[in-house]
Amino acid sequence: MGRIPFNAGTSYKPLPPINEKQLRDTFQKYDSNGDGLLSKAELENAFKSLGSHMPNWRARRALNHADANGDKFISLEELDEVVKYAAKHGYVLGK
Repeated sequence: MGRIPFNAGTSYKPLPPINEKQLRDTFQKYDSNGDGLLSKAELENAFKSLGSHMPNWRARRALNHADANGDKFISLEELDEVVKYAAKHGYVLGK
């Protein structure tokens, strides 16, 4: 069996560089109801927009990592921890 040729016409485009401010702004953009809190579903949508292959899992992990008060939401005060978590896992490509 021969090799499958690489299709040079594939529409793959790398994500542009993201700094931490842009990353924070991206997460805040997904506060769909404007309550100043990010739910797991809102985090999942944000990670999906950032190109996560497993946005549901990544949202759960970020919530477990950053939800200091245990209310199952990420507040603006807790958002810095989500940004640090996302940066640690490669979502910040440039500063």
